Amino acid sequence: MSAARLKSLGKLAVLIGLPVAFVVGLFGAGVYVGHGHRTAILSFERDWLGLDVVVPGEPSRPAPPDKPEPKPEVAPTPKPEATPEPAKPEPSKPETTPEPAKPTPTPEPAKPVEAPRGLDSIPVAVADPAPLPPELQARLGEPLKIRIKVVVDDEVFDRRSDWIDYVERHVRWASQVLLRQIGVELELRGVIARPMTWSSGQAAFADLEAVGSDGADLVLGLGGRMIRTPVQAGPTTAKNQASTAIAFSSDPTSPAPHLRGLLRAVTQAMGSDPIAADSETIAFSVEERRILLERKHLPFTPEAEDSPAPPADEAAPEGEH
Repeated sequence: MSAARLKSLGKLAVLIGLPVAFVVGLFGAGVYVGHGHRTAILSFERDWLGLDVVVPGEPSRPAPPDKPEPKPEVAPTPKPEATPEPAKPEPSKPETTPEPAKPTPTPEPAKPVEAPRGLDSIPVAVADPAPLPPELQARLGEPLKIRIKVVVDDEVFDRRSDWIDYVERHVRWASQVLLRQIGVELELRGVIARPMTWSSGQAAFADLEAVGSDGADLVLGLGGRMIRTPVQAGPTTAKNQASTAIAFSSDPTSPAPHLRGLLRAVTQAMGSDPIAADSETIAFSVEERRILLERKHLPFTPEAEDSPAPPADEAAPEGEH
């Protein structure tokens, strides 16, 4: 076979073979792609072309339920009218004899107010209040709310990051004790820090005098040092309570280090000191408790000092006639 014929056969094979190979390859690729994306293609044909095809892997749609055939309406049967029963005569009531009048019970004396227990229970031992005579029991039932403003020094401020919550807890515990013992409730009006460290009660009183009360009855200082002082409140009179008081820490290891000092400060501001400084249990003495109940409603504002009389005017010189 000559070279010219072979060249012609090669050109013919290329002209026929390439289109056939392209068509066969395109068909094969379409079959491969169609088989791999069969679900997407069937979904497209069903959702967009409206063809009735079944997409594999999806649950078949339930056929619409057949509508129930309407039942023929049946006319309700009329109920027979009920015949009214004849009225029965009411039985005659027996005559009642009047009961004798009962004696009016004598009122019992008022019971002391119980402090709430539970989450706010006091973490140290407190003795129950002793019974009171009737006249003091009546004074115990008379409500009294003392508004206090607490000032903490640098010792409390530096050692306790929660110094505001610390003050609120101690005032709440002291209020529970005073409410049971003398019927007095403490109301916290404010808490501030003072850039000073008190070393004695007298030093604290001088500083507390300079602090405004902001509507409080008693300005009370809370010192961080453990100082034993018999004087924890300002001077009182027969007609007035003290307006300043100081409470120092009693035991740093106690769960309520300032509770005893706070109680002593408030009661000394009211003119008595019923709590011992060294006893483990906080207890009120009977005699000092009686003094507190008798002085209970005295004001905390200091007495106004009598102003000196103005000097007499000098006699004018006699004029010439």
